[in-house]
Amino acid sequence: MRRLFLIAGAGLAALLTIAVAVLVWAELSTPGALRTDHDRPGPVLITNIAVLTMQDEQVREDWAVLVGDGGEIRAVGPRRTLEAAEGAQIIDGGGGVLMPGLIDMHVHVYDEADLAANLSYGVTTIRNLGGFPFHLPMAERIEAGRLLGPRLISTGPIINQAGSRSVNELQSLVEDAESAREAVRRHHRNGFRDLKVYTHLEAGQLAAILEEAEQLGMTVSGHPTEGWNADVPISATLAAGFTTIEHAESIVYHGLEDDTDPERARALAADFAAAGATVTPTLIVHGNLAAIAETEGAHLERPGMEVFSPLMMGFEGETYAFWAGFESDNRTVMQAFYTEFTGYLHEAGVRLVVGTDAGVMVTPHGVSVSEEIEWLARAGLTPHEALEAATVHPADVLAMGDTLGRIAPGYRADLLLLPSDPRDDLTALRRPLGVMRDGVWLDRDRLDALHEAATRHDVITSWRRLIRHVLTR
Repeated sequence: MRRLFLIAGAGLAALLTIAVAVLVWAELSTPGALRTDHDRPGPVLITNIAVLTMQDEQVREDWAVLVGDGGEIRAVGPRRTLEAAEGAQIIDGGGGVLMPGLIDMHVHVYDEADLAANLSYGVTTIRNLGGFPFHLPMAERIEAGRLLGPRLISTGPIINQAGSRSVNELQSLVEDAESAREAVRRHHRNGFRDLKVYTHLEAGQLAAILEEAEQLGMTVSGHPTEGWNADVPISATLAAGFTTIEHAESIVYHGLEDDTDPERARALAADFAAAGATVTPTLIVHGNLAAIAETEGAHLERPGMEVFSPLMMGFEGETYAFWAGFESDNRTVMQAFYTEFTGYLHEAGVRLVVGTDAGVMVTPHGVSVSEEIEWLARAGLTPHEALEAATVHPADVLAMGDTLGRIAPGYRADLLLLPSDPRDDLTALRRPLGVMRDGVWLDRDRLDALHEAATRHDVITSWRRLIRHVLTR
């Protein structure tokens, strides 16, 4: 986020200081909960369930879902009409509600524990915004079935203006239009097909990035671009055709100068709608920072933080200390307005997608998706609309709307079994009974094992990966 993504400089500078010591460590083994050698691919019948297909708002009672041995949904319909093939795994859903797996459109992955945290809460697809060299090989391992994890999509490293206030050692820093073009070409050579741009790019740099990306067939997402040496109006971001524009907080800062006037806010929301923009509000991440201020730091110790990376806890320690001592009223008022503004975007017809910024700013992977859905409901979306922002809309934005985000024949079997209809109580999303990831069934025991694995971050490997990124970016 524009003013909040503050990784402690001392922590990052230490990357190079300890590089020699850390690089001798080998890649540690995959956590047992994420190994796939014990997963038996084959046909599966999930029965005795209600099904929320997300094709419409109806819940189908006493239905079943038949999954083929390739991990695709073969049939969906009344239980009496579907039969399992001989030898198929039969799962009794116990009368629970089956819906598509959730999609988080804005995360930061540092190690395999983050994958486990997402799956443990039914998050079956994630988009990493800020790639390192290990992300694409990790995604390939997942896709090939050698590593259990949510489907992983990653942009290249964050592209930002050199010398600006928001830079850090993990970004690709550019100084002019030509270096911006070269950054895009370098990311493409390294295998990335999606880009993330950051706050302080100048107009010429942004234009060069967009032109080069179009020539190479790459997508672009990111923060509203403000410029550094010269102001860049928010209209430039709207004209850029980003796949998604990130952070309600950043939009309000750049588009409204933090003015909370409702009329100005509605007018800006109308501009976003007219531009056909898709927005990832990430209300939860600023909400967490506001809660740190409100609780004088106690929010850092809340349940769920056991899966947050200790590496990032160290990097961001100075930031958390700052927020723990911050006057809370200001941030509480602004958080309420960011939520209100998100409602204006929705009312104007702007497509919203769920993203959490998980992995940074005291926002843990997995559970934060359900919390962001709850924030969207507070913003005025109906529970069904909030669920669409975590299923249907992200799938469509990712050009995967014919394979993800819905339950129908031909779609991938990324599924989430809940104890009740989440639209009656969104907190049901925090209590999954089971998850299916591309045809692999994860019962409650497996989900518990994944949650345990999510608490055991491999800090040494994470350091090694960050060092490699800094040395090669």
